[in-house]
Amino acid sequence: MAVFAVFLVAQGVYSFRVSPEPYPVIRMPGFQTASTAQGIRTVSFVEGTVDFADGTSAEVNPATVMDSLRFSTARPSLDYVFGPSESRHWSPELLEWLRTRVQAVTGRTDASGIRFCWQSATVDIHDASVTDDGACEWTEVKL
Repeated sequence: MAVFAVFLVAQGVYSFRVSPEPYPVIRMPGFQTASTAQGIRTVSFVEGTVDFADGTSAEVNPATVMDSLRFSTARPSLDYVFGPSESRHWSPELLEWLRTRVQAVTGRTDASGIRFCWQSATVDIHDASVTDDGACEWTEVKL
């Protein structure tokens, strides 16, 4: 029992020092993604546009581009790696992976870049109405 108690104390110390918590450990998950008491929730939608060398473009679903990842990690990975940010540096390996995924989704080999439009919206969970909260925040990736 003493070993188990020491383990729990060590796990608790680790849990409260790491943010976000490596769930599930000791604390309950956060409720920051829950709606307000009035049934309003702010969400972020993302759309994708692929630009091609011949000057044309095509809309793509970012979830389809990311579908080689596990379902539970696809959107968080998309948000973390390609979310709106002032400065970005992507590794050559990541760009090659993205180029391969764009080619698989579009069926074309001449993609020159992909743009992600991140837009906040307010959702009323009572009637599922969506209200756009502003313009797109763009992330542009040269391929």
